[in-house]
Amino acid sequence: MLKYAIQDISEFSREDLEKSFLCMRDARKAKVERFQNETSKQCTLAGEWLVRGLLAEVTGKPGESFTICADEKGKLHAENTPGLFFNISHSGSKVAAAVCDERVGVDIEVLRPVSLKLAKRVCTVEELLYVFGRTPAETDFEDETNPECIRRFFEVWTAKEAYFKCIGTGITGFDAMQSLPADFKKIKIENEVYIMHIVTLNEV
Repeated sequence: MLKYAIQDISEFSREDLEKSFLCMRDARKAKVERFQNETSKQCTLAGEWLVRGLLAEVTGKPGESFTICADEKGKLHAENTPGLFFNISHSGSKVAAAVCDERVGVDIEVLRPVSLKLAKRVCTVEELLYVFGRTPAETDFEDETNPECIRRFFEVWTAKEAYFKCIGTGITGFDAMQSLPADFKKIKIENEVYIMHIVTLNEV
């Protein structure tokens, strides 16, 4: 079982965001209040509201009834929902969430100019061939505007980021991103605005 949703923060009403804040535990409220960036604050509130809606769909319980907590590594979970896992991601004004009966990780990235120097640090040789369509020259890593290379880079990046979110560690170092298992389950969702991966694992 897997349910996911993607929305723009403009689709959430002020009332939605206020309800999301009121449902949070004090520690989460304090974290949100410390955000200096208003978009980050809205995305965090929208993400939790989105996942509450998905949990309500799956369980039949009101979304407001769930207590969402963070573990020692910062990974969110809902109390008293045995066998259910969720994950949230946001980029720009886009917010994504997934609920699953397996461990799940989500990463969404709005397509935008980005330094491809990062590809050198996180991609394997095979992935670099995929991103650039050939063996890249040093000058290729300076390009921040090639739309196809950027799209393929984000395809690789979101799959890896979703994997680390799934196992609950987050990215601990770029070296680790070059040594992932090749056979993990992933779903790609993309359009002209964003690219997203959902990763699920039975065992971690």
